[in-house]
Amino acid sequence: MSAPVGAPRRVLVALAGTEDPALVAQVARVVGGRESAIELTLLHVEETGPRELAAHGLPLRSGPWPARSGDAVEQRLAEADDLRAAALLEAWHDRFAAALPDAGIAHLVARGRPEQEIVAAAGRLAADVLVLCARPRTGPTEAGPRSLGHVSRFVVDHSPVPVLVVRRSR
Repeated sequence: MSAPVGAPRRVLVALAGTEDPALVAQVARVVGGRESAIELTLLHVEETGPRELAAHGLPLRSGPWPARSGDAVEQRLAEADDLRAAALLEAWHDRFAAALPDAGIAHLVARGRPEQEIVAAAGRLAADVLVLCARPRTGPTEAGPRSLGHVSRFVVDHSPVPVLVVRRSR
């Protein structure tokens, strides 16, 4: 099956870990099914904001003893984040490889604010389309700016490439 004329060839898929498995079918539909020229990049952003804020907090205790270094804790947290990101990307890699067996699939892990890192990666990779899932909602979603979370809204507003927002199947 060949892709429609003008179908994206470089696809960036931003993954947070809460995506619906139907995402694979949606992406396969957009890229036109099985096509060997597809370059798929799976991106996961490790958010660093909360840790940066914690570094500026007041010490919990004071006294004559030396303060414990937070470096060891920070390193263990970073290693745990890396393991989680690798497992997430590998699981999605297997799903996409099954649906698009001829596609080249790469993994990318970025650190920073997700909305900014996603937009930056789309520009750096010269993606044809950026795919992300809307945050799962518990209630009905009404049309308008509130139908997206803050990350999706920022990406839609600032992306240098077209954005496909996939909603959770009901």
